[in-house]
Amino acid sequence: MTTSEFTGFPRGAVEFLVGLTANNNKPWFEAHRHDYEEYLLGPSRAFAAAMAERLTAISPPELAPIAGSPFRIYRDVRFSKDKTPYKTHLGIAFGSPGAPKGESPGYYFHLDPPRLMIGAGMHAFPKPFLELYREAVVDDMSGEKLESTLHQVSEAGMEVWGESYKRVPRGYDAAHPRADLLRYSGLFAASNEELPEALHSVALLDYCVERYATMVPVLTWLLDVAEKAAA
Repeated sequence: MTTSEFTGFPRGAVEFLVGLTANNNKPWFEAHRHDYEEYLLGPSRAFAAAMAERLTAISPPELAPIAGSPFRIYRDVRFSKDKTPYKTHLGIAFGSPGAPKGESPGYYFHLDPPRLMIGAGMHAFPKPFLELYREAVVDDMSGEKLESTLHQVSEAGMEVWGESYKRVPRGYDAAHPRADLLRYSGLFAASNEELPEALHSVALLDYCVERYATMVPVLTWLLDVAEKAAA
């Protein structure tokens, strides 16, 4: 299946993930490997390529061209108490192909029946970027721009994630007007909805682009922070 052939995820993709959730073991997976490859793996690769083209057109130039990459379905269980071998969702990351993994803003697609989550931002800031982020939050100009951006994204119906610290980090004023943002360890905007009918057709591309476009200001703000640090 090529980029031009993406026509949506077959209903068998959802059925496969639901079945895998109930039977997360190698014998079941091997018995349904054809379903995985035909209904989920092939379409996910076609969707990643087609969506990357769409995202390149709406993204800040610092990120272009966008590349999409589905995550492996196999879990890394070496250091986990949970030894189930497979992920029961489909994750696809979109970002600049030259950027170190996890160190640059990007987009994410997460199919986890009965929900579909699409988002943009950075799940977790690398330590050097975390310090840059905090300085940008307390800066009058960039801090107010962030507040305006998050208000705009929220008004568009998106959720905003990022808070993880219980207290404002040492060295910053706990009474600062943006103290809540100082407790963030990442910044991510997302749409989290029940599976749309568009999932099963080419209309999924427009469905996702419409939502990703509302999140682009978050990426732009994060890229501005990185650019000022590099200057």
